[in-house]
Amino acid sequence: MMPTLGLLEAFDRHSALLARTPITRWPVTVGRGLDCDLVLDDPFVAPTHLRIDRPVDAPRTVHVEVLETRNGAGLQGKHYGKGEGFDWPDGTPLDIGRTRITLRLADTAIADEQALPQFPWRRVAITAVLVALVAAVVLGSSWLEANDASKFLKSLPGLLLGMLLVLGIWSGVWAVTNKVFDGHLQFWRHVRIACAAYLVAEAVQLTTSLAAFAFSWEALSHFAYLLMVLVLAGGLYAHLAAVLPRRRAGLAWTVAAVVALGIPAWLGTQWLDRMRLSNTLYMSSLFPPSLRMAPAVPVPQFLQKAQSLRGKLDRRLRDDGQADDDE
Repeated sequence: MMPTLGLLEAFDRHSALLARTPITRWPVTVGRGLDCDLVLDDPFVAPTHLRIDRPVDAPRTVHVEVLETRNGAGLQGKHYGKGEGFDWPDGTPLDIGRTRITLRLADTAIADEQALPQFPWRRVAITAVLVALVAAVVLGSSWLEANDASKFLKSLPGLLLGMLLVLGIWSGVWAVTNKVFDGHLQFWRHVRIACAAYLVAEAVQLTTSLAAFAFSWEALSHFAYLLMVLVLAGGLYAHLAAVLPRRRAGLAWTVAAVVALGIPAWLGTQWLDRMRLSNTLYMSSLFPPSLRMAPAVPVPQFLQKAQSLRGKLDRRLRDDGQADDDE
């Protein structure tokens, strides 16, 4: 009986085992052809895709030669085409077509036995805390806007049910997408991502509103939505990275490109429609006067600034009237 020199294994994109073959000699071939040592049922793999050899003069090296294929092979983010060769580091997965293959050599030390996974108490606790915080923020916001305490108390079940329904549908859609592209449902992971993004967005909105009020930074209140866009982009990237964990770099560049192109386009649209870059005219959030850090404006100075606005408004009104007459 020939000794086993190694083990070739093939996995699909969901990391499910497709094929496995022991190696009893060198070299070995991989492809769709029945004469290959590892036969793959992948239409994007050539009949004889790879030849894998372990040179006699370099016993610690595994060399791969790409044969007659149009798709080539990928190793550690680098693509190799037909006729190229490369050394295959031990334990590194190799991509051909839509299949990932790995190689285990007989003379490689076997990793220690891993402990069985325990119940994820920590993740359960984090999820429960995040959902509770979201519920607290939603109820707190509704309480601040409510005029009648009794009506607010009656609306509590509906608010909680609506929040859970929206969170469940949002996370469920991402979980189904995760199942389709990655083979794992990951529902609770998407729940945590959605909750974290919502809480960060609320924190950013509160912080910017408070800073604008305390220091009279009107520009911060006008353009706070740009920070919100960045937070939402981060949440979207987290969802996408969970769906396609092997393409995180490409997803990051894609989301960054969408934000980089979308923000100038939005600002340009605002300028063309309203002759200003923001659709926020004033600070809508007011806090206790004790939180004011900016010095108070004397009444005469305030009246003088208000009077100076009259000329600008009159000119704007005349310009609008002339534009209507021209039409």
